[in-house]
Amino acid sequence: MFLFLNVTFGFSQSALDSLRIALEQEMEDSLKVDYAISLSREIHKRDHNEEEEYNYAQDAIQWALKLGDTLLYARSLDNLGLLYRYHQDYDEAMPLHIKAYNLVEEKNVNPVNKMIFANNAGVAGRYNQKYDSSISYYMKALKIAERENDLRNIAISSNGIGNALGNIQGREEEALAYFERSLEAEEKRDNSLGVAMNYLSIADYYVNEGQFNKGREYLDELLRINRERNDIYGLAITYEFFGKSYLDEGKNFEKAGQYFEDALSRFKKLGDKHRQAQILVSLGDVRLNQEEPDLAREYYENSLQLASDLNQFGLIMQNSYKLAEIHEEQNNPSEALQYFKEAKFYEDSIKLSEQNVEIAALIREYDIEKKENQIQLLEKDRALQQTLLDNQEQQLERRRIFMLLLATGLFFILIIFLLQYRNYQTKKKTNARILQEEKEKMKAIYERNLARAEILVTRLRVNPHFLFNSLNAITYLIQSNQNAKAIKYLVVFSRYTRMVLETSQQHVVPLTEELKLTRYYLTLEGNRFEKNFTYKFIGDDSSGIEETLIPPLLLQPFIENAIWHGLLPSKKEEKKLLIEVIPEGNTITINIEDNGVGRNNSKATRKSHKSMGTQIIQERIDLYNKSYSGHIRYEIIDKKNAEGEPQGTRIVFYLTQKEAFEKFD
Repeated sequence: MFLFLNVTFGFSQSALDSLRIALEQEMEDSLKVDYAISLSREIHKRDHNEEEEYNYAQDAIQWALKLGDTLLYARSLDNLGLLYRYHQDYDEAMPLHIKAYNLVEEKNVNPVNKMIFANNAGVAGRYNQKYDSSISYYMKALKIAERENDLRNIAISSNGIGNALGNIQGREEEALAYFERSLEAEEKRDNSLGVAMNYLSIADYYVNEGQFNKGREYLDELLRINRERNDIYGLAITYEFFGKSYLDEGKNFEKAGQYFEDALSRFKKLGDKHRQAQILVSLGDVRLNQEEPDLAREYYENSLQLASDLNQFGLIMQNSYKLAEIHEEQNNPSEALQYFKEAKFYEDSIKLSEQNVEIAALIREYDIEKKENQIQLLEKDRALQQTLLDNQEQQLERRRIFMLLLATGLFFILIIFLLQYRNYQTKKKTNARILQEEKEKMKAIYERNLARAEILVTRLRVNPHFLFNSLNAITYLIQSNQNAKAIKYLVVFSRYTRMVLETSQQHVVPLTEELKLTRYYLTLEGNRFEKNFTYKFIGDDSSGIEETLIPPLLLQPFIENAIWHGLLPSKKEEKKLLIEVIPEGNTITINIEDNGVGRNNSKATRKSHKSMGTQIIQERIDLYNKSYSGHIRYEIIDKKNAEGEPQGTRIVFYLTQKEAFEKFD
């Protein structure tokens, strides 16, 4: 049935529409599973609508679970794994293929299904660089194929094992043996495409081993086969590998360039921009070896442009590093530094993306397990509801007691703020009398005192809603019997308020203290939100930053804006905030970056609202720049993707510290 559906509905858009309509009709669940699997695959091939194809694949899983059919459930999991693999999400694909195989391993089902699931697990593991697991599942498929004398799967499994072994140092010869075994099976099947694939693998083995002539003998055979098959893509790949062999050999770079140019022109006709970008890198390497750095730079820049259009972080990083090296060799330090920073940024982005993929894989795995245990979870939920009803009166009593404590705490906090404000008024009058007596002599001191006054006003304007909401969040922890967490956040809250009061007496504070206060603030904010809000500090322990002085509470207003007007309105599953400190000579750069809705989509921006007195803070910065030897400036950057859609906001502070003391005694 599955194969029939793939053939029947693989022809036109109208067939896809017919499948969608059919799924809305009443039919057997087993048939609905087949329809949903076929439809998800066809949508990927034709429309590339990632959300829609995943939705139908998830529907297939749900219907298979409801039906209780193990094979259908395994096929549904394997289908979802394939979709993830097509989108290069190998961390998510691999456990789904493994689970599909484990479900049917001991079942009396068609062996073809077992081989398919095991081979798919091997492919996902190989692309995910988990070669031990990859080989393990390829071997399972190979054993079944040998038992069934299935030449097709013998060839597939053997080729997969060869590719996995080829990535493990010292096991290249074993890889060659499996490629040759796969080639033998494909020749028996008279499958020219399979033969071509193995010729390419064997040729690549000999080139990597430095046996370039031997490798090119296999490439000659591969060229003959692809010409007979009139395979345009195969010919392009063949010419690319000819170029690679001459580039690696290092003897005839001109010939390498000719092959790469031929492959590039063919991939342009095919519209394959990914391969074009990769070949442009190879052409840049050729020109660099020919000591033509200007031509090499042009190829790298063209590749970088394509990679940027395709959002290929790895290629962007590779080209940026190469361009940085060229500019450094040509004594262009500013351009070299710019490309190096870009390469480093995308290198960090790749690592972060890998972490996000791993997290997403865990979430997906959890969701599937949750569906499998739906009945048990419902029972637990009923028991929990009954427990909540039984304890309702006790919770209300605890709430009343804590509200009383909360009111008392707020009363004392208000008294402290009033005392601080009265102290501020007294000092302001004193400074005014001093300025009248020694107007010219004390001009600089006046400006510093004025800056101090602005700082104190900012302290006193710490959003009261933040204080009340923080205490309410702690209240919730107590009410839900999370006393350890409640104590932890009460300690953080007390330290935060204490630091706010203490810094109001100071003109400037060390950057380390400001970052410590910021961390307290984010800890309290994090307690109030769901688990999808995360923040991260980078470089806050860098050496030398403790000697840098800045006005206190300079960073918090921007962080508050990022949370409330950037992240909170966002519908993203992960709301992230990054605070990065980068010391460079006598300048320290501080990045405050969020992945929220951006300023244009923020309600606060549309109302021209500036949170926590941004205008006052700018005036404080101006006064600081006049009164101290250091200099502070900042800029706001709206992040956008290649389509111009908002991706969040970045605030960049530049702190230049010439000396660590004031201008005026």
